[in-house]
Amino acid sequence: MRSARYVLAFLASVAILLAACSGGQQPAGGGSASPAAAAKAVYGGTVTFAIDTDPIDFDPLKSRAFVDRNVHYQMYDSLVRIDETGKIIPWLATKWENSTDGKTVTFTLRDDVTYHDGTKFDADSVKWNIDRYRTTAGSQRSGELASIDSVEVVNPTSVKFNLKAPFAPLLANLVDRSGMMLSRKVVEAGGEDFTRKAFKAGSGPFILTEAVKDDHITLEKNPNWWGKDKDGNKLPYLDKVIIKPILDSSVRFTNLRTNDAQAANAIAGKDVPTAKSESGLQYQEKAAYSFRSIIPNEAPGFVFSDHRYVKAVSMAIDRAELLDKGYFGLGVAGYGTIAPGHFAFDSSFKPFEKADVDGAKKLIQQIGKPLSFVLLVPSGDPVGLQIAQLIQAQLKKADIQMELQSLEFAAILDQQTKHTFKDMTFVGWSGRVDPDGNTYDHVYSKRPFNDSSYSNAQVDKLLDDSRATFDEAKRKDALRKAEQIFVVDDPARVWLGFGAAQLLTSRKVQAPPVYPDQIIRFQLMSMAK
Repeated sequence: MRSARYVLAFLASVAILLAACSGGQQPAGGGSASPAAAAKAVYGGTVTFAIDTDPIDFDPLKSRAFVDRNVHYQMYDSLVRIDETGKIIPWLATKWENSTDGKTVTFTLRDDVTYHDGTKFDADSVKWNIDRYRTTAGSQRSGELASIDSVEVVNPTSVKFNLKAPFAPLLANLVDRSGMMLSRKVVEAGGEDFTRKAFKAGSGPFILTEAVKDDHITLEKNPNWWGKDKDGNKLPYLDKVIIKPILDSSVRFTNLRTNDAQAANAIAGKDVPTAKSESGLQYQEKAAYSFRSIIPNEAPGFVFSDHRYVKAVSMAIDRAELLDKGYFGLGVAGYGTIAPGHFAFDSSFKPFEKADVDGAKKLIQQIGKPLSFVLLVPSGDPVGLQIAQLIQAQLKKADIQMELQSLEFAAILDQQTKHTFKDMTFVGWSGRVDPDGNTYDHVYSKRPFNDSSYSNAQVDKLLDDSRATFDEAKRKDALRKAEQIFVVDDPARVWLGFGAAQLLTSRKVQAPPVYPDQIIRFQLMSMAK
């Protein structure tokens, strides 16, 4: 839920469309160049990663949380990935070709990949994984893969996706959990409990060997990983990564300062100046795709089923003050899902640039009933609570009464999934390389991440239109019209701004670059000489 302090033009969609039309080039190895790869490779060592909460689901099919992805990217390979600029690059798929009508995409696969359990990765495995994600009841990936009509095995190293219609964001979706490949043998052996015991399920640079809930996760080097650095050195460098959940951001930061941990990607804004100045630490930051929002329950029978209340809350919030005093300048103020790094971003879209307390009061008076509601805030991190308290004080100026309740992060996600939370929740979104991934499933009727139960037929049509063309100008026009509706005219949520991708490391390690998706590439990290 963190994003840019300044605007970077990644032009992500351009990269997507070019890659989709022309295929991809084989990467130098496990990713782009890094400080570790720039010098002679240093092998061995253990790094402790201080993570902001305990990962919930190791199964990409079930996962809803960004925290899970921090582990997934170490365990699993996906069909494609992004580089440090946000450009989509080959991964398990070495190239791809679109048919002239845009309704089929054929992927050529690596032939040198095995899962951690020794089984072979091939086209049959791709078909099984994609079919599992898109057809399993309750799959969190079903919306992202809804465009696929069928998956066809051409030969062991070639697989064809037959689409219901042309679908511009397909590659972007396959970057993340929808494109992650798992061993069928391990998944089926794991049964219902697989999501917490996904040992040897992936083909990625590290192998899950231990998972103790709320304590630690151990990942050990995959000696057979296919990735190499730009100089041809075999990856990964590290022997082991220990992931340690620490909810309190101040405690997390202290662990880096005392070298009890050597890496973190969630640093509170108040600690950034110290992180930048302390000689034993290295801090990196760049624009991310993540957005910050407050999610209302707009289902019938709930307070915010009247969307005018949502708009009143949005009008009453002073985003500039929130950025300055709550986030300490980390990120940018924002008003929707389309981040500064997305091709469809419009810097002039500032519908709530200044708090309109009087306007919020008048709107509530028109409704005829005062607004009082409960906001659920993840427990354990005082910084998040302080930001919520600042919002509470801002709303009080508009005679809006907001009560704060703390609840475990996983429990909030569960209530969001079931649409049972009482009023509003305060949970961020880590962002995707294509604006469709930031938008569609969050506001389209009955999609998996539409936690607010929002439904607007015009928004649905515009978002469908944006998916059906590869013309960037047409996509932008549809996305911009949709954002105007679901942010202002008929609001789905209260959007607050965009975050930043961070990486804080000890000088005892050689750090990889920071990526706009905020996930650490541990395969590129090594111990310092």
